[in-house]
Amino acid sequence: MTEIIIVGITMGLIIIVSALYQGRRRRVNLLRVTCAALFVATVCRGVEPPLDGPAVDLLKRLAILTAQVSVALLILTFRATPLSRRATRFIYLFAGIIALGEAVLVWFIPVHADGTIYDRVDIDAALARGQAWALISYNFLYLSAFAAATAVVAVGCWRTMTQKNQPFSARLPVAFVFTGAIGSALFIGSSLLDLFGSPVVGGTELRTQLLVTVVSFFFLGLATGVIRRISIETQVRLALRLAHEVVVPLWRTTTTLHPDVKLPPEDRQGFDQLMTLSRLTIETHDALRLIREDHDPALEPLHRQHPEDPHLSAGLVRHLSGENAVPSLGWFTLALSRLRTLKLKDDETLAASVQSLYEIRVAMSAMNGTDGR
Repeated sequence: MTEIIIVGITMGLIIIVSALYQGRRRRVNLLRVTCAALFVATVCRGVEPPLDGPAVDLLKRLAILTAQVSVALLILTFRATPLSRRATRFIYLFAGIIALGEAVLVWFIPVHADGTIYDRVDIDAALARGQAWALISYNFLYLSAFAAATAVVAVGCWRTMTQKNQPFSARLPVAFVFTGAIGSALFIGSSLLDLFGSPVVGGTELRTQLLVTVVSFFFLGLATGVIRRISIETQVRLALRLAHEVVVPLWRTTTTLHPDVKLPPEDRQGFDQLMTLSRLTIETHDALRLIREDHDPALEPLHRQHPEDPHLSAGLVRHLSGENAVPSLGWFTLALSRLRTLKLKDDETLAASVQSLYEIRVAMSAMNGTDGR
């Protein structure tokens, strides 16, 4: 039952990562490979009884090795300095040597009458048959990769968790992966004790449950990490959309009054959403400044009535363009604007600029007879 749940979680992760997650391409690919490899390893672990034998065991170990390499490289992508190509090639070479060694050695390991290969606890029986060297070498390669990946993951996770100003939502996925690394260390220790003839309580059964637990924690870490990333990207998209709804109507009206502040359309080619919003905000503020600096005597009563912004700009725009030129803010836009999570946190200057335009929109809504506050 546990394996079925883990397989279901993995399939969900693969779908989420492939369809929704839009992070760095290298990280996305590593996440996909990790999820797929853990999926294969979990399926192999689940079908070993009754299906078992050298081929299934080798496939399981190669899948685990692939997941270990992917997780290690994924952790290393968060380094302050990028991993060099030479170091990356060394990791691939190390994994390739282990995979080749396992692929050769698995066929020299003795098998039971039912076709299952000898486990670590069968070291004495393998020694009696003169094939202990294959069993020891096979497991040594397997545990070497486990130890290397565990060390990289544990160190990387620890450094991330101990960084200052990290929110809980960022620490939680790392904590799950770090717990999985600790479980991997226990798995390695238990396996070594078996090889040296000193099995711990539970033996193979304990390690099976431990491995399932380790994989579960890695799944939880990957799942919460992906969900957090998707949540952040969704918040950013909503924040940009909300900002556009605030800025664009005011931009359209003010730049009609002062079209010279607008950047030519051909100069905007290649702008992304954030750059476009930034440019629209700048043009709106430039147009509003020209409107406020207009010394037309007909505008003097408005200056006396509303000496300061946001009401000054709101009153001038309504006077020059008409009361309904800029529509009142809707209740849904007002409600979303009050959510702290929907702020442009990555650019404080732009966020402050949009906020000032929002205050002008609120003032205009109030003047139109809508209580925007």
